[in-house]
Amino acid sequence: MPFFFVMLFLSGVLLGWIDPLADNLREGNRLYGDGKFDTALDSYLNAKIQSHDTSDGKEGCLPQLDFNIADTQYKRGKYDEAAQLFEKTIKSDDAEIKAKSSFNMGNTLYRQGKMKESLEYYKRAVHIISESGLKKDDVDKLVNDAKYNYEYVKNKIKEEEQKQQNNQGQQQEKDKKEEKGEADKNKGEDKEKKEPQEQESKQPSEPEDKQEENEQKENQDSGQSEKNDQKEHPSSREQQQPQSQKQMSKEEAERLLEALNQSEKEARSAQREAQRLQHKSVDKDW
Repeated sequence: MPFFFVMLFLSGVLLGWIDPLADNLREGNRLYGDGKFDTALDSYLNAKIQSHDTSDGKEGCLPQLDFNIADTQYKRGKYDEAAQLFEKTIKSDDAEIKAKSSFNMGNTLYRQGKMKESLEYYKRAVHIISESGLKKDDVDKLVNDAKYNYEYVKNKIKEEEQKQQNNQGQQQEKDKKEEKGEADKNKGEDKEKKEPQEQESKQPSEPEDKQEENEQKENQDSGQSEKNDQKEHPSSREQQQPQSQKQMSKEEAERLLEALNQSEKEARSAQREAQRLQHKSVDKDW
């Protein structure tokens, strides 16, 4: 994680000032350390007002008070107010205040989303310390933190740019697909408008084997239908039984038998008469 914290200026240069000024400064530092930034701000502002009432008429250590007030505004999320004061303290003649103000200004710009601008202030903090030759533990730590934050923000900028490019590429690809889909849709609509009848009239033709099979099936169905009709409606031949198959009464049977016997008798009589005549002619020939 980057070191996006501000460095509070805890210098003891206020010693020798009147007690209310020193008390407000110490109270502001204590409240700041406890995370009570609103009340800490009140103490720093009171100390700044009292610093104007020095015996020699000078403002004393106002750059340090402005620096601590800017730090407190940063902690309160008031980045615009903090940036205005850091810009002011960067112009101080004190190299340590200038370096720390540059570092904190870089953090403030990052919080405002101005990442590229923040890089310049991290570099400036390192440059100020390098030129001034300051040798303090907290100053050495500031150099390391400034370098770390610089690399972190630089990589963050690259990630954001790459993400933006990917989003643009995806959007362009999406737009192309939508344009192509719209063009295909319009093309299809135009085709439907030009050839509606042709598309509707065209029916898929069946293979010859399929047609033959359908014809056989139709013939079978027709034959079966005829059989069913015959079964349900018998022909007149079947409905009308022959006269000979009708059952005869007893009297009719006796009459028929008598007629047959009479015919047989007549036939025998005629045969005998014919034989007799034949014999007579033979005798005559003799």
